[in-house]
Amino acid sequence: MNELSKNTTTVKRAIIYVRVSTDEQTKGYSLKTQIEGCENYAKELGYSVVATFQEDYTGTSLDRPTLNEMRQFIVDDTGIDAMIVYDLDRMARKSVHQMILEEELLRLGVIVEYVIGRYEDSDEGRLQKQIRASIAEYEKAKILERSKRGKRGKAKSGFVIVGSRPPYGYKSLSEPHKTWLVIDEDEAKVVKMVYDWFLIGNGDEKPLSIRAISLKLTELGIPTRGDKVKHVAKKFGHGVWQAAMVTHILKNETYTGTWHFGKTKMVNDGKESTRKLKSKRGLGKQTSRSKDEWISVPVPAIIDLITFKLAQNRFELNKTHACGPKPEHQYLMGKRLKCNRCNYGYRGQYRRNGNWYYLCNGKRQVVSRCDMPSFSGRQIDETVWDWVKNRLLNTDNLTNGLNYYQEEQDKNSTRCTEMLTTIDEQLATAQKQLDRLIDLYINGDIPKDHYALRKTKFEEAIEKLEEERKEVSKQLLPSQLAPELIKQLKEYFDKIRDRLGDASFETKRRLIDLLDVNGKLDIENNERVIYIKCLISPQQRLQMPTSHLSNIGAIAMRPCACHPTAPSR
Repeated sequence: MNELSKNTTTVKRAIIYVRVSTDEQTKGYSLKTQIEGCENYAKELGYSVVATFQEDYTGTSLDRPTLNEMRQFIVDDTGIDAMIVYDLDRMARKSVHQMILEEELLRLGVIVEYVIGRYEDSDEGRLQKQIRASIAEYEKAKILERSKRGKRGKAKSGFVIVGSRPPYGYKSLSEPHKTWLVIDEDEAKVVKMVYDWFLIGNGDEKPLSIRAISLKLTELGIPTRGDKVKHVAKKFGHGVWQAAMVTHILKNETYTGTWHFGKTKMVNDGKESTRKLKSKRGLGKQTSRSKDEWISVPVPAIIDLITFKLAQNRFELNKTHACGPKPEHQYLMGKRLKCNRCNYGYRGQYRRNGNWYYLCNGKRQVVSRCDMPSFSGRQIDETVWDWVKNRLLNTDNLTNGLNYYQEEQDKNSTRCTEMLTTIDEQLATAQKQLDRLIDLYINGDIPKDHYALRKTKFEEAIEKLEEERKEVSKQLLPSQLAPELIKQLKEYFDKIRDRLGDASFETKRRLIDLLDVNGKLDIENNERVIYIKCLISPQQRLQMPTSHLSNIGAIAMRPCACHPTAPSR
């Protein structure tokens, strides 16, 4: 829609953005509540809602999937007049992020309006908004701090903090501000049985492996915790046990009569802007605390300490054996392949007939989640290596690949540069407002208490903007270094080009890692294919024709002639 048609349109067009974090669903911030409030607001002001964007993501990050989708929607549709948000902290949990987003949208001709707190477009209105955003950010920090302090206090008083998920084998009894564990007799029998199978075995059999135990529990139809309560999400059916569940039981020291609080902590390591969000963990890095920081709470014991230590000794023994002799075969694409159907990783397996294979881990679950067959390791590794060589030996392919890498870095550079421009403008505006405030105070135009409050807010905003500028600059750095890196890559490839024909496994793997080669395996029209991409190439589809879906035989593969597809996420 052009500018003329936008100005003559009688009904203004708006989009709605609503957001929750996992722990906010029960605090009056449900998506449904927000959407209803925003729709009523739009109806009241005569807006036509053209799209609604719902997000379940932390508000402490600017890089959110749905928020990015909404930004692109606004860029593509230039006829949007307003974005309606329920409250300030739904837009962002940091006041500086809220300022940056509003400025970015204003550049695109979109104003942001809030259902809770209708702020005027004036100096006073902007100040009120800034104060409200700072208060929301402060309240979030205080809530977290009080929550941590309260939990620690309960643990020191001899109570557990397990919410609605006590360890398997226990039930939780609660009174106001007090929770303790009691033994669930039916589950406790299962816990003891698991330890017996792991250390002694079942009848005449030798001690069972973790996988064998999970299979046996599944065969017996013993219900898991997720089968008994609705709030535990289960990926599989009733009575299906996973190896991870059995491992957790065998490594949980609580069964010896001691529950521990504070075994881990979250730390900020400067990588929050690039780290992928993890549920219940946010964007910080979770690290272990030293044992002297743990708080021990006595609980009823299910197994004795000696049995628990014997189980841990077996784990250590298994680890020693696993790290002992070298594997019988090395896998060029080890840990770099995924199933295109179930998204589980593929792992290598060697067989004594001289062949090696890649097997889908989704198929190996207690209850199979995938019907994909195994792929010949020889075929996969040879095809991938041929593809990599073709990228490096063919001058045109290499040039196009390095140009593709440069283009991707340029896109990142553009995004970061635009954000830095917005931040710099915000910094300039905040500094100008601060200077004006100081002049007003010096001239006696505003009282001291009013001056002190405003001065503090402006200084806080400037400090936060400067911190955000540093974070965005870190993301921009790889793009700035791209030309130098491309030069180094060219020089390196020129040196090794003549040695690619008889390269050792170590050299091949080093190149695979350097180029960050990844693949997804699939069966399409009864033919095996691999979707492959790397640092210097968007995703491509390679076809591996076979006469049938058998895993046996070394049938040569060749890449099909196809156009590169867009890079997968």
